[in-house]
Amino acid sequence: MGWMRWVLIAVSLLVAGNRFALADDMLYFNDGRVLLGEIIKETDEEVEAKGTIAGVEFHSTFKRSQIASVIRNVSSRTPSKVETDVKDSDSSGDFLIVPLKGTFGEDIYPLGLINAMDWAVKHKVPRIVMVIDSPGGYVWASRYMSDKMKEYDNKLNFTMVIENSISASIWPTFASDDLLITPGGTFGGAVVYHMTNTGSAEVDMKMNSILAAEVAAMAEKHGHSGALARAMMLSEQQVWAVPNGNKWNLVEAKPESASGSGARQLSAGKVFTLTGSDCVKFGIAGSIPDTSESSISHALGDLKSAGDQGEKFMKTAKTSCDGLIKRVKQWQQNVRDRLEKLNDAAATAKDKESFIRRIDDVASTITNSIGPLRDQAKALHMMPLFESFSSADVMEYRRRIDKIKEQIRK
Repeated sequence: MGWMRWVLIAVSLLVAGNRFALADDMLYFNDGRVLLGEIIKETDEEVEAKGTIAGVEFHSTFKRSQIASVIRNVSSRTPSKVETDVKDSDSSGDFLIVPLKGTFGEDIYPLGLINAMDWAVKHKVPRIVMVIDSPGGYVWASRYMSDKMKEYDNKLNFTMVIENSISASIWPTFASDDLLITPGGTFGGAVVYHMTNTGSAEVDMKMNSILAAEVAAMAEKHGHSGALARAMMLSEQQVWAVPNGNKWNLVEAKPESASGSGARQLSAGKVFTLTGSDCVKFGIAGSIPDTSESSISHALGDLKSAGDQGEKFMKTAKTSCDGLIKRVKQWQQNVRDRLEKLNDAAATAKDKESFIRRIDDVASTITNSIGPLRDQAKALHMMPLFESFSSADVMEYRRRIDKIKEQIRK
């Protein structure tokens, strides 16, 4: 997440900021380039557009095969799905498989699932089946994904098929209505307090407790154990499995006469992970032999798959979101170079007042140039990244500008 600390500075020094602020449409290319400008004409094979790519003016016709996604009316739109070239063939079916493979915020982006949910609603596919194999990742991505799932609760049913759902992965897992797990699957281990970097264990543990309460409430809403969710996130939390006829109840407090009742302690006062067999044994998830389409269909009662559009949406989302991150990383280096040049020039500047005005002009571009990047983040459902900027980041930017001013005044 180190690149986030530079993004405000990067945006503020974007030379073409005012020009980009006028852009209404956006093309994301497969190689990570972005055209900001106006889409003039679209066909199934080509898109004619004019605008800027990395500050260079273009007016050209591009092949669809070059383009990952298209966003119209960037400056005025509210967060919504990115248009893609996914076709509507084979759109009938009972469930749509959406793979969640890799790290949240790097390989898995909320945009992909949002597009899949929109598509499923449009084509009257009632169930989303997510297949998760993830070690976790950035909480902003998994938490945002679960929040968007809530918005579709009255339109779609969500089933999570677990290969591995670890750490931040548990957000969308507990936001699902039904859980299935493979024999070798793993589920849990979601303490996140050490990721907040506040420098205070007490503060971080308090934040983790707040997040645990949030996930527990979400789990209970979908018929899962809140005690289990809390135990997966809080190191001091216990969870016990108490037999109740042919089922097990999961509770937080050690039952009286635990040994005589057959109760089992699933956690030993530390954040824990359950195996697939444990999840099935204690009624946490149903059993599924593997994550193939045929196995999923059979587990759901021999329902019909709606095809591979879900995988396409996830791939397209990764290309689009990676493209934005790539631009930010490029800006990082540009910012470093620009600040170094300003700092070097300050030592030899003859007209001090003129140079200070030059510095102020650079600083004043923040307001004008941050808008387009923020609009892109909205369209790609990456706003939590921008909202996570701390006052320390802004202070660092101002500190560096003030330091250059001090140097020129000496």
